[in-house]
Parts: sequence; structure tokens; C-alpha cells
Amino acid sequence: MDDLRRALSALDPPIKHFVEYRSSGMLLTLLDVEIPAKVFRFITPRTMRSAEAMNLTILYAINELRVKGSHLPLDADTVIVKFKA
Repeated sequence: MDDLRRALSALDPPIKHFVEYRSSGMLLTLLDVEIPAKVFRFITPRTMRSAEAMNLTILYAINELRVKGSHLPLDADTVIVKFKA
């Protein structure tokens, strides 16, 4: 998840995030402190194994922040996490 941390911190404005591991997956909280706006995503282990599914989930969360007033950049081809082969 270091890639996720770096990618979210590199956005302009940077996004604070919190990760809570649960027995059935991971709860990801994204927070834009400038608005303030907060969104949550529960990510299952199956989603965590797929870079494409993770990126889509996170892009949807970022889009939800934008709906709430965030000025985050968002392109359909934005890659947030990359898995090493």
C-alpha cells in the first residue's frame, strides 16, 4: 500500500487517507481537508489482488470527493496503484 500512499500524497491537492484492516478486507477513508469532504470504500481481498479493480475503486472514491467540491484532478486513465509483476 506504499504505492497508494505515495500516489494520494502526490495529487494536487494531496489527499489524506486512512487504512483500517478488517478480517474481511480493508476500509479506505479519503479526506480532502480543504473542503472538508470524506468518503469511505470497503475493499475486499479479491479487489486488492487486482490493480485495475483497485484503481477503479479509488477513482470512483476520488470522483465522489469531486462531487462534494474537491478540486482533485481526475482523468479516466489515471493510475493510482501499480502492482509489480
